[in-house]
Amino acid sequence: MTKTNPTDTSPTIPESSTPIDATTPDAAVPQSFWLLKDGTAPKLGARAEGSINYNVLADDERQLLFIAITGNKGGGYFSKEHVDISKIEACLDTTAAAKPFPSKTLKDAFVGRSSNNAGFLVAVLRHEGLLAAAPEAETQHVRSGDWPAWKKAMLAEAGKLIEVGITDADKKPLETAQAPEQKEQAKTLSLPRKK
Repeated sequence: MTKTNPTDTSPTIPESSTPIDATTPDAAVPQSFWLLKDGTAPKLGARAEGSINYNVLADDERQLLFIAITGNKGGGYFSKEHVDISKIEACLDTTAAAKPFPSKTLKDAFVGRSSNNAGFLVAVLRHEGLLAAAPEAETQHVRSGDWPAWKKAMLAEAGKLIEVGITDADKKPLETAQAPEQKEQAKTLSLPRKK
């Protein structure tokens, strides 16, 4: 057995020579994305201060678009997921066309459950011109802009190929949205009423 000098700051090598592989739960697997836009959107709340940093990304084949919230100036937790645009559209499809909706309509686009996710995403979508303030409801939104034209314009951007470390916990956000009939229905536990 070798004694360690207490002043030695060199890294220690673990005794096991087994390499860490991608099946380790915390191992990050590199995945390539095209970084198409790095933007900043103002927060929307009446008392909100600061801004939201975000990226618009495409998969390696430039077929799918994602939005990732990357920073928050002013405070508040959020999930740094790569949210598929088709998941966002699926959430919006649950609302009646041209009817105002609250930010929480987009909460199912995320796997993470931070209460700020949907509101921050709405700020990004409004900054991109894909949503607008509802004319009669200050805290609600309506669809606006030309979504197909926006997607086409984003995919036409030159962009920069980057690698992002994706862990097992991050893989779900990268899956495309399921059709409504394939979505597993949530089960609700109900208690009998008191008499």
